[in-house]
Amino acid sequence: MPSTVTSSQQGSQLTIVISGRFDFSILQDFRNAYTSGIEGRIEHVVIDLCESEHMDSSGMGLLLTLKKELYLDAGCVDIIHCRSHIKDALLAAQLNHFFRFN
Repeated sequence: MPSTVTSSQQGSQLTIVISGRFDFSILQDFRNAYTSGIEGRIEHVVIDLCESEHMDSSGMGLLLTLKKELYLDAGCVDIIHCRSHIKDALLAAQLNHFFRFN
């Protein structure tokens, strides 16, 4: 399954959906999702991993880069619908200090 990144904006909220692998191979598509076509300031980001089957350390790095580049404070990025093995990896990396998991 090829990896895809789609995004939609509603006001100050940006939702990014990752399908397939969340790794370095989607770097440019992921960056475009939060930089291209954005209107106004983004205050809340939702990363939807319902269709993502794998995340490695580069995917975690992409999440941290998004947070840094958008100047978001703790609690402004929600990661939703992630599979248990992805959530376990995120928690093991202590990323729960930077992101909320739903």
